[in-house]
Amino acid sequence: MTWLLLLALAQAAPIHEACKQCHTEPAADVESHPHFAKNISCDTCHGPSEKHRAASGHVAPDRIATREAVPPLCGTCHPTQLKSYQTSKHWTALQASTKSPQCATCHGNHALRSAKAIETSCSRCHTTRPAACAATPNQTAKVTCAGCHTPHGFSKVAPK
Repeated sequence: MTWLLLLALAQAAPIHEACKQCHTEPAADVESHPHFAKNISCDTCHGPSEKHRAASGHVAPDRIATREAVPPLCGTCHPTQLKSYQTSKHWTALQASTKSPQCATCHGNHALRSAKAIETSCSRCHTTRPAACAATPNQTAKVTCAGCHTPHGFSKVAPK
């Protein structure tokens, strides 16, 4: 089994280089992502997509993960985070086919998103913060969602 994983990882770079010829911006984003250093490339999420690469017109890649498919896909390498996410109201909403944040919403599809960008995503739905989230005069640190909520399960934790 280990040799199959090594073989798949060894083949990732050539497929990425083939994708990079047409998809320059996503490829550059992937190259800046910590996953790329671990040989996770386009084919990890999109499959080998040989027909897509050989086409002169538009042929979809083998896989384009739906919103509902993203957490299990990411969870194959991040099982602890998936398990925590599956305890959240966001997971429950996603299972009910309601538009809800999933891994890529916060972390990005191809490039890793900044903490500020993640906070901006939260504020799209959570337009008002509860009074407990408001900054107080004797507070020195900026109030952030992650300061009081666990990153993947979003349960409340005691403020520091």
